[in-house]
Amino acid sequence: MEPSYNLAVNLPLRGSVLPRLRAALASTPVDADTLAYPDPAGAPWIRASIAGWLERLGGHGPVDPARIALTIGARHALGIALAAATTDRNPSVLVEEHTYHGVRRMAHHMGTRCVDVAMDRHGMRPDALALAAARSQAAALYVQPTLQNPTTATMPLARREEIAAVAERFGLTIIEGDVYASLHRPVRDGLPPLARIAPHRTLHCGGMGKILGPGLRVGWLLHPDTASQAATTARIQLEQDGLPTLPPSIVARWMDDGTAEALLDELTGAMRERGEMARRIVGEDLVTADASLHAWLPSADAPAMEAHLLARGVHVAASKHFVDTHGRALGIRLALGAEEDAARFEEALRIVAAER
Repeated sequence: MEPSYNLAVNLPLRGSVLPRLRAALASTPVDADTLAYPDPAGAPWIRASIAGWLERLGGHGPVDPARIALTIGARHALGIALAAATTDRNPSVLVEEHTYHGVRRMAHHMGTRCVDVAMDRHGMRPDALALAAARSQAAALYVQPTLQNPTTATMPLARREEIAAVAERFGLTIIEGDVYASLHRPVRDGLPPLARIAPHRTLHCGGMGKILGPGLRVGWLLHPDTASQAATTARIQLEQDGLPTLPPSIVARWMDDGTAEALLDELTGAMRERGEMARRIVGEDLVTADASLHAWLPSADAPAMEAHLLARGVHVAASKHFVDTHGRALGIRLALGAEEDAARFEEALRIVAAER
């Protein structure tokens, strides 16, 4: 029986986080308030820590913590944003033609139609967005400007400004998926998110799952204003009576004392090495990017290649999730962090290279 390798699930390397988490769990102050109903938006000091993180490492300008709502991971934030931004009159959302498969599944569950927008090497094309917006009359746009999943594309500043201009022209609410930005050095050095370019129309979904591990379930939704934040808070209170406090309090302290940034730096260094190794082994046409957790392998017959890899025990993200505007699967995504062991990771890459 062939060994089983995981190149499917987009996880960060987690080995360095574990001892820190064990120590934090042993030393985190716990009192009666820990077991009381929490603030449905998240404790103010936790939201202040997230605001500082976004300012230092997310390319944002000053962030008002009152515009942040704590969520159970970035996907929770995305669901809230989709519900807030789409309308019963036209429940459509514009998305990249290759996009995060979770948004398609969530939209389908909500009765929302995804309208695909063509891409190039810099991500979503502004001309294609304008055409799709005019035809669909959609009210919302979901876009990933940095280390796009699955293609790794990162929009340069001019492209971000063009996308924001089209959104302004058509009155689109921008839902910005931004879980990878702090991994990308240009963003950390000042490439702004759409939430900074068009703050009045952007719902910014972020989280720490791609840095510290999704099991912590720490995410956030940054709103255009305090009124929209209050609407999200009311929804969270109605549905869940607030969110667990313990994991976010640990992550917030790590944000404040430098632990989270140290773990981020370690992760980005390791992922750069893994990306370079993947290109050496799989081929120069493998699309990688600065410290990305995933790579994109173009393929004329992605479903067939996926089947061949699965027969050899290598699991990749299902190609059916990543199709173009004509329904064609033109590549496969390789997750570079799920296999913690470097030797197993290399073995998996060599199988991918052999099956090309």
